[in-house]
Amino acid sequence: MMQQEPSDEVLDQAALYALGLLEGQEKEAFEKLVAEGCATCKAVKDLQEVAGVLGTSVTPVAPPSSLRATLLDRIAGEGRPDQYGHTSEPSEQVEDTGLTFVRSMDDLWREILPGILLKPLSFDKAQGRMTALARMAPNSLYAPHKHTAPEEFYVLEGTCFIGGQLLHPGDYHRAEVGTVHHETSSEDGCLMLMIFSPNNEMLEPSQA
Repeated sequence: MMQQEPSDEVLDQAALYALGLLEGQEKEAFEKLVAEGCATCKAVKDLQEVAGVLGTSVTPVAPPSSLRATLLDRIAGEGRPDQYGHTSEPSEQVEDTGLTFVRSMDDLWREILPGILLKPLSFDKAQGRMTALARMAPNSLYAPHKHTAPEEFYVLEGTCFIGGQLLHPGDYHRAEVGTVHHETSSEDGCLMLMIFSPNNEMLEPSQA
């Protein structure tokens, strides 16, 4: 009896079988087909040989120690649905209701200085003040500046040295108009909620 050529579905199963990925009843059914001596046998044999060569055809290379952290950062930045089915869409403002929504997965982080990231949440045009999340990397430093509007900080993670004081998670700080922050730094990194003016006057170290 002339053997029929295996269908695309059977060939797909052959590939899974050769790689050891076919399980349960599907595996048992496929092995029965293989035992019958149909054309699938050759397909499986060929695929098994290819799969066997893949593991020995290249020289093993140890991945860099930073690979895991890099991959996790990329995964964290990718849009994915949350428990309510929301995806990583840009923040939006519903003009008719005055409601602004910024999702935790929105990719709005921007590096404003080496080691310092800012995620804008909202901007009050009337007061000229922005609400944002700020993340400082370990040993990062923000330049001295004079405040043109009140500035507020609430530390969420890590520690931050600002206004001559070391702030810890849960600590709050407010700087009034005309005051100067001589040094804003973080030894071990931090995450803060900020309300500030983007038009603060930047100072040279000698002025501070």
